Amino acid sequence: MAYDKKYIYVVEGNTDEDKLKKLNVTYVVKTGGKYIRPEIISFLTNLKKVREIVLLLDPDGPGRDIACYIQDKIGTCIVLKADKAKAIKKNKVGIAEMKLEDIKVLLNDYLIHDENIKEEVLSKNDLIDLGIVSLDNTKKKHLIDQYSIPYTTSKNVLTALNMLCLNKDELRKDLEND
Repeated sequence: MAYDKKYIYVVEGNTDEDKLKKLNVTYVVKTGGKYIRPEIISFLTNLKKVREIVLLLDPDGPGRDIACYIQDKIGTCIVLKADKAKAIKKNKVGIAEMKLEDIKVLLNDYLIHDENIKEEVLSKNDLIDLGIVSLDNTKKKHLIDQYSIPYTTSKNVLTALNMLCLNKDELRKDLEND
């Protein structure tokens, strides 16, 4: 894998995201299930311009439909296929039902890659310096709109800006042009 950035992992829900976070995955985007909000697709479209996207969706009909829908909207992604037999628990099928170890095996090459990538990232202090951290903030709202960020908390906006590979100088210029 000759790729110099961390991957973006797309999952369906909160429990899936929690499992990936336990594996120290840095960047996760949740679809919220089969009916994906337009702002999620817009955000993924922007992410696709700067990073590779890995789809880790439930090994069932809706998961396959989500993978097709996302790729139809944003282009080809890396699609990881979980073993359905390992994703069934108490008559439920999904990534959330898998053992953490099985998910780790499925993601192994990507996790090793991400561990070895060092990226310059924005910090909370950078957002404070730029005047972006506050509850009712027009600068933060501008960035959310500008980059189709589907999150509004400062912490999640910071993560989204890092997903988009933006730096402090780029943000400063963007805010000055507002």
